[in-house]
Amino acid sequence: MEPNLNAPDQAQALRERGDWSDLGARILSGLVLASAGLVAAYFGGPWLAAACGAAVVAMSYEWARMSEPGAATPAFAFLLAGSLGAVMFASWQHLAYAFGWLVLCAFASAARRRTLTGVVETAGGAIYIGFPAALFLWLRDRAPEGLETILALFAIIWASDIFAYFGGKILGGPKIAVGLSPNKTWSGIITGTTAGALAGYGCGVLFQVGSDLRASWLIIGAIVAFTGLMGDLFESFLKRHFGVKDASRLIPGHGGVLDRIDSLMAATLLVGAALAFGPRASALLFGAGL
Repeated sequence: MEPNLNAPDQAQALRERGDWSDLGARILSGLVLASAGLVAAYFGGPWLAAACGAAVVAMSYEWARMSEPGAATPAFAFLLAGSLGAVMFASWQHLAYAFGWLVLCAFASAARRRTLTGVVETAGGAIYIGFPAALFLWLRDRAPEGLETILALFAIIWASDIFAYFGGKILGGPKIAVGLSPNKTWSGIITGTTAGALAGYGCGVLFQVGSDLRASWLIIGAIVAFTGLMGDLFESFLKRHFGVKDASRLIPGHGGVLDRIDSLMAATLLVGAALAFGPRASALLFGAGL
């Protein structure tokens, strides 16, 4: 049975749906982050490694304060060592070493915990933060479609996030899971997935793929967008589990870094798995490239 919010939570959800007061800060911070992300992705190499490193520092801080508020310093230290090490290995295209180092640090930190739940929170959190960042770097440095892969991810996820936000705010309607996130609606999921599908189709046109493959990009866009939206819902579940509204308040209008890039993290895992198991498909899907 789906858990229900109490009356104060329901009232707050209704107020937040009609509250546009943070829209200006949300747009401004979003534009700054998107611009920085595009520049780092375009130049790649140490630029993108530095951006991913900065992201995992912030996310490590956020996870430590959420999962172990009474022992945030050692939790942060282990998270930082694992995630930064994974980013470093991935920047050298050693993804297996990145994952191995991350797992080692994750379970070394988890040894401090005394319950199974605590072990899962600590070890799982380290992998949840570090591996998507490492995989993102690996995807960018894949030749010859690395840049196109990252730009397609950005286009699909950003379109999905924007339309899901405005679709949910304006259209409203039935909630997906009020016990996890009182503001997420089916209308937001549908508009976000549709926008992601159209962004995917646009990528197919931009990359000059054959007309017979553009429909494939429409489907890819929808799947990647939906995965990203489910990643956002999963982050809501985690915050509900830890009893916090936002991972932090580092980004005006958005909350924390985890709040901002949760969709991108989930989509990165999906795309990384797809290209790892079907590497030859990328040559067809990216056509002539940029």
